[in-house]
Amino acid sequence: MKILEKRSVGQRIVFAVAWLIFVTVAASYLCIFLWVFLSGLKTHDEIVLDPFGLRFAPQFQNYIDVFSMLRVGRSNFASMLFNSIYFSVFNALFTCLSSCMLAYVVSKFRYRVLKYIHVIVLIVITLPIYGSSGSMYKLYHDLGLLNSYTQVLAAFSGVNSYFLFFFAAFECLSWNYAEAAYIDGAGHTKVFFLVMFPQVFNVFGALFIMNWIACWNDYSSALIYLSKLPTLASGIYMFESNMIYEVRLDILYAAYAIAAVPPIVIFSLFSNMLTNNISFGALKD
Repeated sequence: MKILEKRSVGQRIVFAVAWLIFVTVAASYLCIFLWVFLSGLKTHDEIVLDPFGLRFAPQFQNYIDVFSMLRVGRSNFASMLFNSIYFSVFNALFTCLSSCMLAYVVSKFRYRVLKYIHVIVLIVITLPIYGSSGSMYKLYHDLGLLNSYTQVLAAFSGVNSYFLFFFAAFECLSWNYAEAAYIDGAGHTKVFFLVMFPQVFNVFGALFIMNWIACWNDYSSALIYLSKLPTLASGIYMFESNMIYEVRLDILYAAYAIAAVPPIVIFSLFSNMLTNNISFGALKD
């Protein structure tokens, strides 16, 4: 039987204030999304003359016209949606997987050279990224990764802030799991994927979702490295920039609303994975 700890008055006040702050922030984001969604149901003139008005005849055709009118160069809505799914999923997957593997090796194998990797990761993630776009562009150009679907291979580095989360997770795991698997004849690959990785899967899933949302909304990197393969985020940005002769704010806001739906759905489905406490271990050293 689980005994609930009674909170003091001070703790209740702190939790109430924190709850109120979180609810306020969540409500503000919800209001913004609803405003964008409703703006996509208006005509262009209604958005300009009365952007916050609620009396209008819904133009559901705007959300249908997005699929035909949202074009950037030779890329249409379908191709930009495919690019968004492809690059966001594989970039997030390769980033998290490489970080997880590197953290596992550094955490569980006691080689002298591995302790320096932890220091290198800390140095790299603290260095400023501003001013490095030129050298990164040159590197991608020389490697043939510009405007190529192979650009996702650049995510296989492991040297990023996610390494610290995986390192802390593996440090909490008992090595007895791996030793038992080694005794049964398992190799390093089986021990990692079948024994150790499942125990940090909740951490992997949470970081993957956060990274995926960041990649889905990232338009700046796509503008620089994938100018001929626009994603939905960069495509909407270029569509807005190209509205010189014909401004269609109704189509633009409808596109904003459609692009925001996948991250909202994914976050809603996996919110428990992001917010729940994670416990490790069933053995005691």
